[in-house]
Amino acid sequence: MATLEQELRDALTRFVRAVAEKDREAVATALARVTELQQRLGPDASPMLRHYLERRSYQKALDHLNSGRPETEAPSRGHSAGAHGETGLS
Repeated sequence: MATLEQELRDALTRFVRAVAEKDREAVATALARVTELQQRLGPDASPMLRHYLERRSYQKALDHLNSGRPETEAPSRGHSAGAHGETGLS
C-alpha cells in the first residue's frame, strides 16, 4: 500500500504533466486528487509541504517531496516553476 506521501507525489506528478500537456480534463482530475490528499495530511506533515499546497505551488510541493530535505528545512531561494497557482492553461 502506498503511503500518503507517495500518493501525493504521484498526484502532483500527474498534475504537472497534465499542465505541460495542456490536458484540461487530466488537470481537473489530478487537482481533485491532490486536494483530497491534502485534506488527509496529518499534523505531522511537513510545514513546507503544507505551505506549498495551501498556496497552490504544486511544482514546489513536488520538488519538496522529491528533495529528501528534512521536513522542517526551508526551501532554497530561486525555486523553479512559476508563480503561485499558475497552471499554464489559457
